Amino acid sequence: MNRNMRMKLVALVIGLLAFVNVKAQTVQDGLMLIHGERYNDAGALFKKLAEGTPSADNQYYLGYYYIKTNQLDEAQKAFDKGLQIDDKSYLNMVGQGTVALGKGDRAKAKELFDQAEKKKGKDAEVLFRIGEAYTLFDKTNDPAEAIRLLDLAIKRDKNLADAYIAKGDALMLRNEGGNAVTAYEYALTAKPNYALAHNSIGSIYLRGKNYNLALENYKKAIEADPNFAPAYKDLAELYFLAQKFKQAAENFDLYIQKSGTTDPEMKLRAAQFAFTADDYAKSLQLLEDIKGKINNPITLRMYGWSYFKQNDPDKAIQNLNEFLKVAPEKVIGDDYKYLGRAYNQKATDGKGYDSTGMVYIMKGADMDTSKSEAAATYKEVAALYYAAKDYPNAANAYSKGISLDTAKASANDYYYTGLANFQMATANVLPVKTDSNYADSAKIATMRRELFLKADSIFATVTQKLPDWPYGYYWRASTLYNAYDRQENIDKGISAPYYQKLTELAEKDPDPSKYKNYLKLAYGYLAFYAQTTLKDPAKAKEYWEKLLKVDPDNASAKEALGLAVAPAAQPAATGTTGTKAKAGTATPKKK
Repeated sequence: MNRNMRMKLVALVIGLLAFVNVKAQTVQDGLMLIHGERYNDAGALFKKLAEGTPSADNQYYLGYYYIKTNQLDEAQKAFDKGLQIDDKSYLNMVGQGTVALGKGDRAKAKELFDQAEKKKGKDAEVLFRIGEAYTLFDKTNDPAEAIRLLDLAIKRDKNLADAYIAKGDALMLRNEGGNAVTAYEYALTAKPNYALAHNSIGSIYLRGKNYNLALENYKKAIEADPNFAPAYKDLAELYFLAQKFKQAAENFDLYIQKSGTTDPEMKLRAAQFAFTADDYAKSLQLLEDIKGKINNPITLRMYGWSYFKQNDPDKAIQNLNEFLKVAPEKVIGDDYKYLGRAYNQKATDGKGYDSTGMVYIMKGADMDTSKSEAAATYKEVAALYYAAKDYPNAANAYSKGISLDTAKASANDYYYTGLANFQMATANVLPVKTDSNYADSAKIATMRRELFLKADSIFATVTQKLPDWPYGYYWRASTLYNAYDRQENIDKGISAPYYQKLTELAEKDPDPSKYKNYLKLAYGYLAFYAQTTLKDPAKAKEYWEKLLKVDPDNASAKEALGLAVAPAAQPAATGTTGTKAKAGTATPKKK
């Protein structure tokens, strides 16, 4: 093949490729990109068409792209240029009217629309675009006029799928969901398996809280066009409402990827979804992407909470304090809670909390509108106090939590409240200050007894809530044993019914050995009580034998049962002889 022929073939191939490329870049492709919210790609395509093939129609669709991206001044320039190219381009006149409508000038818009309808009343595209314009702006929409014009457009061209879509949108402005679904279904008749129509139907069902049908239609949209970005965004919102936060975040990420959006508001929404899915690193990354591009104080809250979750308390405190300062009207209880928890993260004194942090957390609890949430927060604070052996504050916080939501207070809540009071009395850490001199000892003793009795009344609630839980009865027995003089308790058998209930429940357990230490105390007390107070040797013998089974080396049990071996006699020179311990002296140790 000679050189000239080869060059001609190369030129021909290049020409064919250029032709294919131009054919691939059509107005319809651009409109599909707009429907799919791929605005960056759509803008590039329409600019290329307008510059590569200057025409009135290409100018209109470039202006339409600007309308859809809320760039009204740029849209005006495009429509004006379209009319310069062809002063009878009524599509561009419709575009000018759409800009006027977007800027709130209804009269000018109507004048331009009326002129276009009068001149091109048989042109379905012109009628469609006027009707659509009346659905685009919240403050100047006119669904009735939109429907009139769209019906005329559909009458002229029954295959104009987007006219049905616009009619459905107009019907939704009138809250006519059923009729809107019908319009979108007509769009599917005109254009089978149209992703935009499926997605529009899904959005109506989502609005009507018919979540199963919404999910079904969003999935149909994705099946029809896997790159249709809005379906992923709407699916994310659906999953968010269903509290499936991980799936919500995953789908919104797909929306960001498919749409290629750089819109800071969309990035902020993505950050919010990542945050609710507990992906705090991703949330912080997205927030950094839009830093300085968006002025929304909520970002400070998100920074603060996320930095706390990422164990960076200094940044958490910095952002939350700034949020409290710049947006006090938006502050909720959780903002103070996270601020307090961040301070607690910085605690270095070994207590596990910071006093300032605890104040903030309780302030947050007091702001809660939900009593259950406030109660849970006070229990959180109480647990920290208890772990630090700050029993007075622990008891107060537990009690406050229970009082806030008594109906939902658990046996565990009462259990730890009782323990806090018990530990206060046992450790002599009293809720009020007392003089340190000896004369105050009677007052201290009275206060301790009151605390023990208070603990007992709380443990009584535990046994009511958990009647088959042995430990509840152990703590009742133990608090009462400590509340009264030892001899008085034995003489009156004050702890006896609770120790007896403990043994009954423990003995029924498939593995009673786990109660071994508690049974030692219970059997010893009950044996001594039966022997000295009830004067019932048989019952006493029964309990001594049970004690010996759980504590084979118990000297008191052996002695009471006559099993003890007398010690060897001492040398006569000492003047003493070995003696046996007095029978039945075993008593439970105080706990």
